[in-house]
Amino acid sequence: MEHLYQTIEAQVGGIKTVETANSARFGNAHNYKKIKKRDDLLYLTDSNFFMICEDAGLFNKNARLLLSEKLDLRNRCGHPTKYVVAREETVIFIESLINNVINGAMLNWPRPVGRQQPDAGSEDT
Repeated sequence: MEHLYQTIEAQVGGIKTVETANSARFGNAHNYKKIKKRDDLLYLTDSNFFMICEDAGLFNKNARLLLSEKLDLRNRCGHPTKYVVAREETVIFIESLINNVINGAMLNWPRPVGRQQPDAGSEDT
């Protein structure tokens, strides 16, 4: 989430664009809260935040679906359930988010300044 917040904040007019999408989607809702600054993003539920980001053009439907899927898994693991996560599932979860969101593959807006993409040819041993 922090990476998405940074991307919005770094985009010229990013907060305003997100607020426009927020107003269009939720402006008539009784619990609507206007987004004026980065910290206002924290008041959105994760799933609503993903929808607004899609509406604003930060990412497309496939990225929203990926993030929603990862959110569902996080919630399944974070709440009292008997669900057991396998090591492989954890690795896939992390790799998927890094490859598609953190590295910007599924984002339509530029990466925040100062956040360098890892060199594809280098690996830590």
